[in-house]
Amino acid sequence: MSAVTQTPVVKKVQQPEWYQPENKNNTKPVLKVYNSLTRSKNEFYTIRPGHITWYSCGPTVYDHSHMGHARNYVSTDINRRILQDYFGYNIKFVQNVTDIDDKIIIAARQQFLFEEKIVNVYKEVTPELKTKSQEYLQFYVTKNLPEFNGDLEKDFINWTNTGITNLAEIIKEKPKFPMFIKAAKLAHESIFDAATTNKSSIDSFLDNIKDVAMPHLDKEFGATVTDPQIFKKLPSYWEQRYNEDMAKLNVLPPTITTRVSEYIPDIIEFVDKIVENGYAYKTDDGSVYFDTVKYEHSKHEYAKLQPWSKGDMSLINDGEGSLSSGHTKKNSSDFALWKASKPGEPSWDSKWGKGRPGWHIECSVMASDITGETMDIHSGGIDLCFPHHDNELAQSEAYFDNKQWVNYFMHNGHLHIQGQKMSKSLKNFITIDEALKDFTARQLRLVFALNPWEKPLDFKDSLINEVKAIESSLSKFFTTVRALNSDYKHKVESGVYVSRKITDIEKQLYDDLTNAQDDVDIAFNDNLSSGQAIRILQDLVSKSNNYIQLAASGKTELRIEVLVSITNWIVRILEILGFEVRQDRLGWIDQTEQSNNGGASTEDIALPYVKALAQFRDSVRSLAINKAELTEFLKASDAIRSSLIGLGVSLDDRPDGTSLVKFLNAQEQQNLLDQQEAKLKMAAEKEKKKQEQAAINAKKEAEKLAKMKINPLDMFKDTTLYSEWDEQGLPTKDAKGEEVSKSMKKKLTKQYQQQEKLYKEYLKTLE
Repeated sequence: MSAVTQTPVVKKVQQPEWYQPENKNNTKPVLKVYNSLTRSKNEFYTIRPGHITWYSCGPTVYDHSHMGHARNYVSTDINRRILQDYFGYNIKFVQNVTDIDDKIIIAARQQFLFEEKIVNVYKEVTPELKTKSQEYLQFYVTKNLPEFNGDLEKDFINWTNTGITNLAEIIKEKPKFPMFIKAAKLAHESIFDAATTNKSSIDSFLDNIKDVAMPHLDKEFGATVTDPQIFKKLPSYWEQRYNEDMAKLNVLPPTITTRVSEYIPDIIEFVDKIVENGYAYKTDDGSVYFDTVKYEHSKHEYAKLQPWSKGDMSLINDGEGSLSSGHTKKNSSDFALWKASKPGEPSWDSKWGKGRPGWHIECSVMASDITGETMDIHSGGIDLCFPHHDNELAQSEAYFDNKQWVNYFMHNGHLHIQGQKMSKSLKNFITIDEALKDFTARQLRLVFALNPWEKPLDFKDSLINEVKAIESSLSKFFTTVRALNSDYKHKVESGVYVSRKITDIEKQLYDDLTNAQDDVDIAFNDNLSSGQAIRILQDLVSKSNNYIQLAASGKTELRIEVLVSITNWIVRILEILGFEVRQDRLGWIDQTEQSNNGGASTEDIALPYVKALAQFRDSVRSLAINKAELTEFLKASDAIRSSLIGLGVSLDDRPDGTSLVKFLNAQEQQNLLDQQEAKLKMAAEKEKKKQEQAAINAKKEAEKLAKMKINPLDMFKDTTLYSEWDEQGLPTKDAKGEEVSKSMKKKLTKQYQQQEKLYKEYLKTLE
């Protein structure tokens, strides 16, 4: 009987149980941004998850971009970069160029007329030109400075210097008053001051009278300017200059750029739809106005951003532009959607007649074309709140007949320079080009990044000093970390064993990094607070520097990995804020740093050669220290170090006898050169004093030697003092024949004995 074969029992293999981590202490912040529509911080949610539609009011291109523009566009750029590169949103960023506007029309027309009627006609300062200039000045003063009622030639300068007693009150009512005074005084000096006129070239004369001449020329000939190209030339030029300025400031270009001149058919259609919806009306002159009263009496709200300003006629009139008539409006607060063109203004055909767009309608049409009936973010300067942005909202919500065209309005605060507000219209601005002569683009970005974007910013000396201190601190830290990292790599490549085990000190530094990362996350979630983020970076740099100093003193062994991790993260945050950083992620790009075509920096190329030189210096220095007779080698090593500072390289001595190689930025190099110069000056002064003392000592030795050579028998043989002497040569009678007193003889004997001793010493030297 055969045995029964049993099938072995196979145990089923199962995946071990996995335990879901508990969501403990989940306090990750929620992104909030300051919203001008609520005047508070609101939680940020987008229409389409992960995407942002954003419209930013761009430049009106008729003059230089100034520091106010820099504040607006750099601050917006920082916010855009944080949302895009930190929070990971895909952003469709739309920005317009206003190339049709009352200010542009006037500027283009006046510039053309000045060139046509003055510059191209007069090649020298003629009596005719001076006579015309007087007429221009009289017209300018009468129109803009009615407070003056004296003789223009004789009394005007005295009035401007001492005769305006209520200046503060006038400026409060007329902010442009100082601008008018400045232009009139400049022209007056050129026209009436004979000394100035005689030494003035035609170019400087024309520059000085330009501001007073153009309004008169425009009044006389403005209606004759009809060539459309004249109104395209000026904005095209200033648009290009604006783009160049933004590139210098490292502002990201828009995803989409729109120009008003390319949207005329769209604007006409948009206005027509608002009329059809019952919120606008045509006037007798062929203009179309928005009916604010009817709009408010419907389901809509007017002036959402600044409801307290909707009756402010000064703001309303300024928003309408100086070329608007408005005499046929139903209500004083109504604003132009389409303006009937007068002679001397560009025009396009429409169902209402020849005209051109109103200022506010331009942005509504261009933004809506890209973003549709609702957008996530609309941004611009705080001065645009009313009437421009409030009118945009009204127009767009009237067109779409909806409740909320914009979800978040982000307005950047005003910029003041040393407490004074700047304005193109007031001509008291600092251009971006002028600012970049005194400050780097990085320093300007630091200024704007440090200040809350929605708050006013005063560009004053204390803020600049703070920014320069922060910049210097970060640059020095980056320089040191790169030097330490290069030194570490060289040791590894040379086969030197380097421990990687970290201690409690490094663990604490890693914890500091983690805490800083959490704190920056909180800062960015709290209204994109770049200033708070930078201060967190500063604190982490300070802790890292303490660690570096601890290692330099020999109290711990430095671990480069923790410093590299910290530096990489700091650089990532700086890059998010729009600062240009190095490819190796170990610092930002210094303003003076150059790169070759292959992308390697000067530092990367020179490092092997400088390192070899450093090793040579280490060997020579070591020999000199250990062998006293080789001290000259020590001097040679110091001379090499001094020479390298001139090349932008510093060799720092360390306790183990080796050097840390540092590539210096321009400021660090200059500081060391200044220190070097101070040391050389101090050494020269010390050497001078040494030589002077040696000369004094030498003189004393010579005098002593001369005295030693005198035989004591001869030292008192002076017939003008004495007449008789004893056998030792000591005087017994003075020159008058009288006996030398006992006290005098005692004194002379003592001197004799001292000289006798010196003379014997001298004789010994001769043996």
